[in-house]
Amino acid sequence: MAERWTKMVGFLGAAANWTIPIASFMNLKNDPEKVDPIMTTTLAVYSAVFMRWAIAIYPPNYWLLGCHVANEVAQLTQLGRYGKWKVFDSKQESDKQ
Repeated sequence: MAERWTKMVGFLGAAANWTIPIASFMNLKNDPEKVDPIMTTTLAVYSAVFMRWAIAIYPPNYWLLGCHVANEVAQLTQLGRYGKWKVFDSKQESDKQ
């Protein structure tokens, strides 16, 4: 019974966790100036830690691992977009003024 409960909670947690990368991928359409670099970095570190945790536990939670891999990709993409905007695009806008 306990193992069944643990698996169910692990699955539900991972399923709910998918909202983070889904939201991040949906935000790829928004302007990069709206990206919060502190929060995005925090989410990237969070996913890196929990990727390791998802495979360290027994039994490994591959569903959660997949979620955090997707979130890591999404957050690093967002950080890359923000960095590109900050370095290149914001300078061009200030040069025009």
